[in-house]
Amino acid sequence: MTTPSASPSPDSKKADFNKLAQNFSKIIEQSQRVLQEFLKRQESGDQLPIMDPAIISKSFQELFDKLLKNPEQLIEAQVNFWKNYLDLWQATSQRMQGKESKPLIEPSPGDKRFKDAQWAENAVFDFIKQSYLLAADNLQGLVRKVEGLDDKTARKVQFYTRQFVDAMAPTNFVLTNPTVLQTTLDSGGDNLVKGLQNLLEDLERGRGQLQIKMTDL
Repeated sequence: MTTPSASPSPDSKKADFNKLAQNFSKIIEQSQRVLQEFLKRQESGDQLPIMDPAIISKSFQELFDKLLKNPEQLIEAQVNFWKNYLDLWQATSQRMQGKESKPLIEPSPGDKRFKDAQWAENAVFDFIKQSYLLAADNLQGLVRKVEGLDDKTARKVQFYTRQFVDAMAPTNFVLTNPTVLQTTLDSGGDNLVKGLQNLLEDLERGRGQLQIKMTDL
């Protein structure tokens, strides 16, 4: 006769929840410290802004002006995006029903952000991944194809667009990153507390700018 495996007791579940709650309180406190430190450095003038809002605004204003002069290009990009998104939705629905479906878009071979198997094996995370890749590809493609910009402005808007697209990747958010989500649940939030503490130390070391400490791998 086999012995049934032990399941977590109510007390252990309560302890895990209490630890998670305590860590989220620490996260809120450390987030406030990070923001206060950053704002203090900005107000004191100890550093130059990483991106000049005036330059960004001017560059994108020129981009929008060119798009308005060629609305067909914008309409075509929108139509293509929604067509691809509808195809993705239908493919995901088929997969949810147990049917086989091929991905519409996949990360480039060198993109390590989606190396966790859950990005392909889990239908929800696969949908999130492909939705992001479709939107990123559509937006960056539109910016690249805009005509009439001088080379310097074109490089600027492409660079800023790429920074925005990278920042909005689902891998950067706890609830849409299966690896971080699982680690957060397993550690009771310890990983997030440690990450914020490291960020605060980097900001202090860089006087308000990120100065990443190199470690031996």
